[in-house]
Amino acid sequence: MSCHNKWSLSEIITLTLIKGLTSHKIRDIVERFEDYDTFINSEYSVSINKLQGDLFSFSTTYRQQADEVIEKCESGGIKVITFWNEEYPFLLKKISYPPVVLYVKGQLQAADAMCIAIVGTRKSTVYGKLAAERFSEYFAANEIVVVSGLAHGIDTIAHNATLRADGTTYAVLASGIDCISPSIASKNAEKIIDSGGALISEYRCGYIANLGSFPQRNRIIAGISRAVVIIESGIKGGALITARLAHGESREVFAVPGNITSEKSEGTNMLIRSNAAILASSPSQVLEDLGLSGLDIVKNSSYHKEIKFNHPNEKLLYDLISYEPIHIDKLFDSVGMDVSEGLVRLLELEFSGIIRQLPGKYYVRV
Repeated sequence: MSCHNKWSLSEIITLTLIKGLTSHKIRDIVERFEDYDTFINSEYSVSINKLQGDLFSFSTTYRQQADEVIEKCESGGIKVITFWNEEYPFLLKKISYPPVVLYVKGQLQAADAMCIAIVGTRKSTVYGKLAAERFSEYFAANEIVVVSGLAHGIDTIAHNATLRADGTTYAVLASGIDCISPSIASKNAEKIIDSGGALISEYRCGYIANLGSFPQRNRIIAGISRAVVIIESGIKGGALITARLAHGESREVFAVPGNITSEKSEGTNMLIRSNAAILASSPSQVLEDLGLSGLDIVKNSSYHKEIKFNHPNEKLLYDLISYEPIHIDKLFDSVGMDVSEGLVRLLELEFSGIIRQLPGKYYVRV
């Protein structure tokens, strides 16, 4: 059911288009009055008119706009879910200002699906990238939905790492679903949908993101999630807004500690130092702290696939490679391997998907 009592979807969307009506007021209106016409003709409507001017003088226009919104959604394969819909995420309903309407493209999991948000700076370091991948892949392997904001940097890394682990991810947008930019974000959005994940926004089609819509987006990221993990953030990073919003909604906040000389870790280290976040030393520790250690079995077999080596030299190199980047020269010096032979074996390990080359000819395990 996508509406309440005798309210149609168009009528509920109409209320969201009227300036001055907050989500609280809209919920109060829909739950107090049997239908839209009863509300418009009520004393309550008159009292709001007196406070806010000609609020409903363009009622017909708003109704037409609402119908156009629905038509655009239908043509774009976007589902409209209201607060009263059974599909509406359970935890999101519990926040102080839940969106009355969600626009969704893709597939939402069950309303009570376990979600954990991973957010951070747009300008991540190699350390931040590896940490985001490690947490995302582990959560995905445990069938936890990874939530982020589709922004460049940690957000996109988290989404893509989840997809590589055959997991499910939600991207919460600060714009209408049809207004995603830049183009690389649009491509990532398509991958999320194709993989069984979802794009989520409280903004209708045609809405362009602005500075004010990002904090609003962040409250949904925090609200839909059981916990938020901050990977890297500057002292004024947007991820800290998400952390603050999560605190306000009684969500657990975790922060990955970082290099004390890196400005990209100033925010996360500050959260830990001020007891505003729990130190996240590993993804398994996060699950344990959340009381989810029973999930810590890693159900997804692709996460712990058996490693097979085609040559003894591959195992020699692999045993030296860890989650800490190691330079190619140190690898070859440690095993006394000829460069040409070593390059061939490293390439084989990369093709197997168990190591990755980083800029500067550094290697890490995947």
